[in-house]
Amino acid sequence: MSGRSAGGRPSQRADARRNATRITEAARTTFASQGPEASLIEIARTAGVGSATLYRHFPTREALLAAVYQQQIEELAAGARTELTESASPWEALVTWLHAVAFHLATHRGLKGLLISRYEDQAELFTQCRRTLCEAATELLTAAQDCGAVRRDVDAYRMLKMVSAVVLANEQSGDDDEIDLLLGLVIDGLRRHDDPRSEAATP
Repeated sequence: MSGRSAGGRPSQRADARRNATRITEAARTTFASQGPEASLIEIARTAGVGSATLYRHFPTREALLAAVYQQQIEELAAGARTELTESASPWEALVTWLHAVAFHLATHRGLKGLLISRYEDQAELFTQCRRTLCEAATELLTAAQDCGAVRRDVDAYRMLKMVSAVVLANEQSGDDDEIDLLLGLVIDGLRRHDDPRSEAATP
C-alpha cells in the first residue's frame, strides 16, 4: 500500500498520523516546560495545526496527557534495550538507564499524579505502562545479574520502586545533584561487592 490517494496526494490516514505525532511531541515539550495545565491552544500552535485538529485526535486534556505519558514510558523501555546493546557491559547499561528513569520521574513528576487523579477509570493505562517499564528493567537487571555484577535478591519492581522513592524524597528541594547522590547509594546497594566488574561503571 503506497500511502497515497488516487490523485497522488498523501492519504488522509498518513496525514492524520503525522498530525497526531506532531501534537504529541509539541505537548511533550510544552507540558515539560509549563506543566500539565499548559494551554492546549499553544500546543496546537506549536504543532502547526488548528485547535480543531488537536481536539479531533485528543478530545480532552487527559487524553493528550495520557498519550504523552505512554510515549515517554515506551521510549524509556526502548532505551533500556539500546543501552544493553551499546554499553560496554550490562552493569554500565543498568546504571545509565536507572539515571534516565530518575531524570524522567524528576522532570515529569506532576504528570502521573494528575493523570491518576483524572483517570480513575483508566487503570489499564497505568498497568500497561508499569508492565512495559518492568519488562525493560527485568531485561537489564537479568543481564547484569547473569554477568555477576548485581546481587540475585533484587527484582525489577523493587529496583524501580527504590528509584521512585529517591525522586519522591528529593521532591521538595528539586536539587538534581542530591538526586544523583541518593541514586548512587541505591545503585551501590544493587552491586555484588565481591565482583570487580561492577566497579568500573559506577558514576
